[in-house]
Amino acid sequence: MLKYIKSGMLIALLPAFFTGCKHNELVVPDARESYRPAGDFVKNNYDLQLFNAALEYTGLATELNGEGPFTLFAPNNNAFNELGITRISDFQRLNKDSLKLAMQYHILNRRLPLTDMPTNGVDVRYMNLAGREVYLTLASMDPKSPGFALNNLFVNGSFAVKKNVVLSNGILNVMDKVIKYIPGSVQQFLAAKPEYSVYVAALKQSGLWEQLSGAGPFTIFAPDNAALERQGITMETLSTYNAEKYVTARLFGMYILPGKNLFLTDFIALNTIYGTPQLQAKIANDNFIYRLTATKNLSQVTPSEFSLAYQDPENPALGSQGTVYGNTSRKNDNLTDNGIVHYLPDLVIKPKVALKK
Repeated sequence: MLKYIKSGMLIALLPAFFTGCKHNELVVPDARESYRPAGDFVKNNYDLQLFNAALEYTGLATELNGEGPFTLFAPNNNAFNELGITRISDFQRLNKDSLKLAMQYHILNRRLPLTDMPTNGVDVRYMNLAGREVYLTLASMDPKSPGFALNNLFVNGSFAVKKNVVLSNGILNVMDKVIKYIPGSVQQFLAAKPEYSVYVAALKQSGLWEQLSGAGPFTIFAPDNAALERQGITMETLSTYNAEKYVTARLFGMYILPGKNLFLTDFIALNTIYGTPQLQAKIANDNFIYRLTATKNLSQVTPSEFSLAYQDPENPALGSQGTVYGNTSRKNDNLTDNGIVHYLPDLVIKPKVALKK
């Protein structure tokens, strides 16, 4: 069942099977033709059919045929399908004002071709029509291979499958994900999601909750209720939870990365630029180490997949342990005002590993 868009962002919806005909090729104007304005270009490309429907429903299509200039990060049909939006009529069930704000988040009020983006710039901020900032990363090249420019473009965790399409009033890039922005803090995001209620309760009991309303930034890999229940952690068992028995920073805190604002595609970009797709650091207030990386098959445009593991410094020969993988794209890269939240399908450190010695 479709949920309503709230507070200017698209809420992830139940996945649905896209049953329409397959027309995946983007129609780019021939160099001899006159360039179209943004609104007309989107309207005449089947792979942007759902984006066009959202623009027309909210009145933005007419605006995008104006003088501009504009830069569009246009989600393709598959990006909307991921959120459960498979038909043009689906938009009629959504709040028009909130949808308009969400679509404005994909549009810059300026012309921004690739040549004007910082080479190998990571999460460079630009203001959009919604009055918020988007994070652009242009992973141009490996410094060790300066003659081979990749120019992979990422925006808030989404990947540009088609870049730098010239319009009469701007530039268009086609993205593989709908960009998500949720006003408020990571704390408010988690508190509003019933599927994270057990993790929220665990953070409160462990004294780790209040920090999440602070300035941040925080990157959080949040285990849902099902992940915690598989390890025997429920609302009922938390009522008898004795924090003194556990290293709470290890049991519940390892999923909070303070001082980090990480989209999954940042790792793909850093691998291109530096050849280092992995982040390794001590868990906050613990001596255990976490290891985090993410990959994406850019040619097949698969969802970004992360892996999160830990290492016990007293047993380094064991290497990475407890590795959990995640690639549920619609639940990841949730940008808030003080950080980013990703969905974690299982616990990395099990309760017995977090027991105090």
